[in-house]
Amino acid sequence: MLRKWILLIGGAALTSLILSLFFVNRASEDPMLARKILEQAESGTTEISLSTLTDFDWEKASVYGPYTTVDVIEESLNVEFKGSINGIDFREDIFLLVFAKGNHAIKTVVLSRKVGNYYEKNGMLTPKNDLLIIKK
Repeated sequence: MLRKWILLIGGAALTSLILSLFFVNRASEDPMLARKILEQAESGTTEISLSTLTDFDWEKASVYGPYTTVDVIEESLNVEFKGSINGIDFREDIFLLVFAKGNHAIKTVVLSRKVGNYYEKNGMLTPKNDLLIIKK
């Protein structure tokens, strides 16, 4: 009987560990931020300050165009990326804005190309260098 309890508890602990490895430090998609950026872009804004729109802590960010792979994202931000890239590696209708803190990507924002293309103003985006450029 004791052996069954030990196996049950050990199995539950192992399952919890495996699940936590999958979900911990996983970049979550932020559709609300995408909507805010899209609204400003549709109103004619060509420079958007990301710090005024974000309600989370981030250290760096970058925007990626069509056909970007996870490897490119990880290398350019120097992070481990866990999360969805929403098919950007084969789609040409979106850009992906990726926010990072420490060694992990923490948020992704899918940006539609219907209002234009997105760029960083002066290289890597940071809370102090936070201007996202939209070219129509």
